[in-house]
Amino acid sequence: MNRMPIGLLWSFPLFGLGLFIGLMYWTETWQDEIRLNQEAALAVHARALALMLADDERFLAFAQDRDDAAIYRSEPIDSEVVLDGRLSDWREPKVLSLGPEHLLEIHVPYSSDSLSYELAVGNDEAFLYLHYDVRDDFVVYRKLGGLSVHRNDHIQLSLLDLQKRFHRYAISVHQPGELTVVEVTSTGRSLREAPEIQGRWMATDDGYHVELRIPRSFLSRRISTLVADVDDESLRELKFMMGLSDTTSAETLGRIFYSPSDFEKVLASMPFGVQVVSASGRTSATDTYDSTGRQLWVEAPIVSGEAQLGTIAISQNAGPSEHLAGIIDHEFDRWSILSLLLLTALILMVLWATQSRLGRMKTLVAERVDSRGRVQSQASELDFGNDAVGKLFQELKSTTERIGLYNDYLERMASRLNHELRTPISVVKSSLENLQGRDVDHTALVYVDRASQGVQRLTNILNKMAEARRLEESLDETEVVRFNLTEVVSGCVRGYETAYSNTSFTFEVEREDVPITGIPELIAQLLDKLVDNAVSFSKNGEVGVRLHIENDMAMLRVMNEGLNLPRDIGLFESMVSVRKNKADSHLGLGLYIAKVIAEFHGGTIELDNRSDTQGVIATLRLPLLRLTSRLR
Repeated sequence: MNRMPIGLLWSFPLFGLGLFIGLMYWTETWQDEIRLNQEAALAVHARALALMLADDERFLAFAQDRDDAAIYRSEPIDSEVVLDGRLSDWREPKVLSLGPEHLLEIHVPYSSDSLSYELAVGNDEAFLYLHYDVRDDFVVYRKLGGLSVHRNDHIQLSLLDLQKRFHRYAISVHQPGELTVVEVTSTGRSLREAPEIQGRWMATDDGYHVELRIPRSFLSRRISTLVADVDDESLRELKFMMGLSDTTSAETLGRIFYSPSDFEKVLASMPFGVQVVSASGRTSATDTYDSTGRQLWVEAPIVSGEAQLGTIAISQNAGPSEHLAGIIDHEFDRWSILSLLLLTALILMVLWATQSRLGRMKTLVAERVDSRGRVQSQASELDFGNDAVGKLFQELKSTTERIGLYNDYLERMASRLNHELRTPISVVKSSLENLQGRDVDHTALVYVDRASQGVQRLTNILNKMAEARRLEESLDETEVVRFNLTEVVSGCVRGYETAYSNTSFTFEVEREDVPITGIPELIAQLLDKLVDNAVSFSKNGEVGVRLHIENDMAMLRVMNEGLNLPRDIGLFESMVSVRKNKADSHLGLGLYIAKVIAEFHGGTIELDNRSDTQGVIATLRLPLLRLTSRLR
């Protein structure tokens, strides 16, 4: 019987150890891959929600409101409301309970039996409704003929109308029934009756109910209310005053949120923790999440124009893979080496399959979203199952679909605005031209010329924005061809020598045949942008163009001698420009268009300061001839 060689026997534990080390390596790789994909998904969610919040009027109003006054959440009422003092005809009302913590003024020791109440706020298309359920052990009504509205149990109501004017009202009755609202001064003197506010006072066994109706056409989103208690019919002195905020000043009024906004509905459906903090530091929406294990945390700024209104933060547990390494250690101590090898083989198969799925998912998502964040198509071809990876893919798919819809909305809005602005601009332009042709005072003519320049600049801006949009829309529909880059560049340089007569051009080329695939006209347009910038910022009127090959890449460089570039500025982003003369209507779209064209051709473009002299060098890298399915 042949004995197994000693070396072979030793090979088994060494092989097992190697597999175990490999398992640890692939486990970490798998964990990192899952974490990166989770982080990418959360980042996409955060950016999408930030865009949504920046376009939400209710959130903007909230973010810009920096006081600490109470917020009254108003729920929609679908049925017709009858002013009878009852809450039964309201649909699922949200009720706020007020107790001793809401005492605004107190003159005697407080007892919970003396005064407390519940407040409900509802709305329909025409009215805001307030319902008070007041529990008062002794109700004192207003004397017949009494001039003061404050020497009895009453309700105070303060608000801002649509013209931002402050109003203060008192509600008190001689007896239960239909009530009259009176506008009062800060001292309690009656000014006038307020027929726009209607309501009813109903007596109950433990106090009273008051139901009010206020036209929304009269009311802005600022309001405060309180309940006052008087228990002595002889002295009629104030005992308690209870409410969410003071009613004597416009600065202390609370805000009304008529209904949950779209962003609140979206946040409520999110499968992870969400926190939105306004620029004032106030949290507008929060959701707690189980913090066991590692947490992923991403943030995105909420920007409107140039102002940052706040920040949205999203957190999520790192997932079940966090505990995999500990499980493997435990099983290694208990199982034999043979069992470990079998387990290792199984786990490696699972890891390989998962790695493959994650790779396909990563590729699929990368294909769906381009470098500018645009969704190319919907990710519905593959089924990733119902496990953690499958759910992650479904989240990514859902997110890309929402981003695609939102991008479509933004593009339609931009196109519509571009179209709608052209007509009034044309009217203004023709009117100014008419004024310029008339005998106009010199001082007035100066302002007319300035206005004409402004209108022309705005026209140029719209034209350039339309140019960028047309380019982006046409890229996917244009066929690419094989062409010689040297011929295109040399032809362009000859044209520049004529177009820029005050500029001296030098052209260096390494070889006559530089084959690439793409669209020659777009490469010429890209070179136009780079040369125009080089000429504009040149000090000595000299621009150099050089074409050579480096590491299977065509390197096209445009350089000048002039001012250095500022640091930390994204010149290739839309709407970024360093030109000092704003009358030129430069939005920075030229370099942005150049970047779009370069990326379409599979290349890159960058700007750097020259190391030898003051000046800038622009470098375009394009891959040499490559196969493509669209090649003619």
